[in-house]
Amino acid sequence: MTDHRDPTGARLDELLGAWRAEIDEVPVPSLVDPLRAVDVVIEAKLRRGRVHPPPDGARTRPPGDAREETV
Repeated sequence: MTDHRDPTGARLDELLGAWRAEIDEVPVPSLVDPLRAVDVVIEAKLRRGRVHPPPDGARTRPPGDAREETV
């Protein structure tokens, strides 16, 4: 059986295959601990509806009606 593929396509396949093999050689650590992520989601569901102010006191809106304070 003869290979009738385009030589450029065959070279690209070879290059991408080698690149993938090189990437797969290096283990990638987990970015998120799955057990901790589940705990956070469960806790968020239990606390649904309760919104606490940010710890640094930042506000998303100025106090009062901002339209009245515009000059």
